Amino acid sequence: MDSPTNRCRLLGSTSKRPGLGQIAVANGSFLKDIDLFDHIEFGISAKDARALSPATRKLLEHSFLALLDSGIDYRRRAVGCYMAGTAIDITNVSFPDDYEPHGSFGGLPSMIANRISNHLDLLGPSVPVDTACSSSMTAMHIAVQALGAGDCEAAVVGGCQLNHRLLEWMNYSQGGLLPKDGKCKPFDASADGFGRAEGCVVVVIKPLEDALRDHDHIYATILGTSINSTGAGGPPGAPVAEYQAEAMKQAFQRAGRNPSEVAYVELHATGTAKGDPTEVNWVGQHFQRPEELVIGSVKGNIG
Repeated sequence: MDSPTNRCRLLGSTSKRPGLGQIAVANGSFLKDIDLFDHIEFGISAKDARALSPATRKLLEHSFLALLDSGIDYRRRAVGCYMAGTAIDITNVSFPDDYEPHGSFGGLPSMIANRISNHLDLLGPSVPVDTACSSSMTAMHIAVQALGAGDCEAAVVGGCQLNHRLLEWMNYSQGGLLPKDGKCKPFDASADGFGRAEGCVVVVIKPLEDALRDHDHIYATILGTSINSTGAGGPPGAPVAEYQAEAMKQAFQRAGRNPSEVAYVELHATGTAKGDPTEVNWVGQHFQRPEELVIGSVKGNIG
């Protein structure tokens, strides 16, 4: 769908041949009603709520719902909060005439986790995370490590992507990363970039033995996580198969499992000429499975 009017002024900036200040495409997948928020439920004034970034509001709502679904007694407990979310676009902000002591920081990404910890009364670590496309997974890795270290007894982990920042659209477009039709076509000869989509997801994690003891409803089990970087092994942000494979190898070692046991692998797969072949090649080398190995794409499935 085309960019909703409450995102940013995209349609007037589009061009078939984008240059400076122009974008090639303004359509994608967008969440509905991102401007709606029940501030009374969270004890937030209407004035303060208007100052919060849309991502903060969405993550607060879904953190509350996830904790309710978990059934745990979370208030005044050592529950960690690890959040990744987008900031307010300065080009869309109308500056207020008066100063709001708390709301003035509402648009800062560094405040998202702390606002949630504050409003839900969580006493564990409160950590904002921003590693671009991997932010939510990085937040999950950090949260898992915190549980293992005893820093918290449970944690809420979430990520929210809202595509209302005009500068991001321009940068991605001028970098040749956005497809002309706005659709991601991973592993395909016609692939020409990734389609932009919005979403907000929050989950609650706790040690498996504690979840079994408390008879919690367990949706999934995290067996192992790993994280690394390429160092000087490649350009900033560019995928390097050697280091991707090393991170996966370490995750399997921590999980105590063999890659040959895996029947399905979800890849990053941005629909780019560099990224997709890199991922597919190292997966083929690492997951040496005698049976068929099915691969999928996060970007292709949900943007």
